[in-house]
Amino acid sequence: MSTVIETFSSMERKLRPIITQLPPSLAVRFYSRGRERFLEQFVKETPQPCVPPEEFARTLWGITFRSPLFNAAGMFKNGEGYDLVAKQGAGAYLGGTTTANPKPGNNKNNIARPFVPYPASHAASNWLGLPNEGDERVARRVERIQKIEGCPLGMSIAASPDLEPQKALESLVDGMHRYRTAGVDFLEVNQSCPNTGEREQQEGLAQRLHYIKKEFLDKRTDRAKYVPVIVKFSTDTSLEQLPKLLEMVIEAGFDGINLGNSSTAYDMIENIIHSSEKKLFGYFTKTFGGGVTGAPLKYRSFDLAKAAVEYLKKNPPPQEFHVIRTGGISSSSDFLTSERNGIALNQWFTGYFEKFAQYGHDLYWCLYSLYAIDKTRMMTIGNSPTTIFK
Repeated sequence: MSTVIETFSSMERKLRPIITQLPPSLAVRFYSRGRERFLEQFVKETPQPCVPPEEFARTLWGITFRSPLFNAAGMFKNGEGYDLVAKQGAGAYLGGTTTANPKPGNNKNNIARPFVPYPASHAASNWLGLPNEGDERVARRVERIQKIEGCPLGMSIAASPDLEPQKALESLVDGMHRYRTAGVDFLEVNQSCPNTGEREQQEGLAQRLHYIKKEFLDKRTDRAKYVPVIVKFSTDTSLEQLPKLLEMVIEAGFDGINLGNSSTAYDMIENIIHSSEKKLFGYFTKTFGGGVTGAPLKYRSFDLAKAAVEYLKKNPPPQEFHVIRTGGISSSSDFLTSERNGIALNQWFTGYFEKFAQYGHDLYWCLYSLYAIDKTRMMTIGNSPTTIFK
């Protein structure tokens, strides 16, 4: 029997193409408010447990991930929702992104944390601005979570953009130590949030990475309590820039790279947005800016992650190091494509909510069930991502 949230989400899925044709300002206002009310109830759901088939399990950094697919940062800002996704059958859980200082998020035109979906394009825009309760408070919540075997708990963390650079960096590392003490299994350092006004420069990035190395990575001397740290970059990262980024991340002693975050490449993305949604897309990006998520990032995330794997084959790092892919993941064939190209893990966001609207709490089980079918199909079509509008 469907829960109230499942029923509501299914109904909203049918109405979404109509709602998004309202005047753009009304559509954005409706979804910005509705999204937060939905999430408040969503995290309280208690679905029947789903255990992924054993064939999906991966052991990375000595940690068992019972499948290579789990939620991206931004879905559960304050460390809530672990039981929900663990019971749904996710391969892991990622909370955050959090910052040292609590942040209310962005607000413009009396719209808090603007968001809107593009259903025909299987995409969305958001200008949330890293809303969160702060590292200290969220770490206390995370410490109380009762973890389920095979579903490791990770946290995404970023430097507070409202602090001066050195203080922000010191506070970032303090937060990492808080989460390590709270018992997280892995950390993800967000180096590219398009909604904070920050634009990374390689020279400054190198200094930040080496500070984290000195004050956190080099202090992980107890292997029993070793917490791997992944660095997350945007899908807007250029392929030409990628080797240098990998060189810096590996040299600093990090354990993996995640490619990528939401995108601000509006001119490129607009060519992919469905014609019926271009007006809404143009309104949102011109009024709020923000990052775009979903299907338009599918090929970009794949190209970057594949290139990173190829670099690592030619330049093997001294430490265990893995590539994670985020952007446009929406089907079992997507993480099959990743698997065939040496990409270790996959995170999804927009695709997750689309599949929840379609399958409810059975979304992970449905994807796992389709795995064999997609694997057979991919053997005949070759080694490439699935089509954008599948």
